[in-house]
Amino acid sequence: MKRFIFFVFISLFLFFLFGSPLCAIDISVIGGLEDITVEPEHLFRGKSVGLAGSYESKEGATMINITGTAGTDDAWEVRVRMKASSWPKDMALQLRRTGDGDGGGALEGGLSYVPIGESDIFFFSGSGDRTAIPIRYKISGISLSVPSGRYSAVITYTVVDL
Repeated sequence: MKRFIFFVFISLFLFFLFGSPLCAIDISVIGGLEDITVEPEHLFRGKSVGLAGSYESKEGATMINITGTAGTDDAWEVRVRMKASSWPKDMALQLRRTGDGDGGGALEGGLSYVPIGESDIFFFSGSGDRTAIPIRYKISGISLSVPSGRYSAVITYTVVDL
């Protein structure tokens, strides 16, 4: 019996000493794409020419925070997708990272616009805890042939520990 208790004690000691990670990387997203309203002043040379080709959000419309890493060498990547039930097929939603935010570690990728759809795609990667990573959106394909209405999409960001 003493041998069994000793074995359990040693096993638990080794587990907590070298153990498995008891933390997980977290992602929090603050903000989003504000309403874009197409007004008469967006028309070029009247109705005969059409609308601007694309509309951009303000810089930093969304801020992403990555926390809970195991240190500055703990690598991760962010993936993104959208779900839109009535989104016109000629319109495209894109996003890009416009800065590095704050914190240790590093960031890579995501500085050019990336078109997003209903499947997860790679957005950018990094390591360590990073906060206030600014994101900008761009909608293209808005034209006079797109029916007027209110369109919305749910954008899902996922962080994957590498």
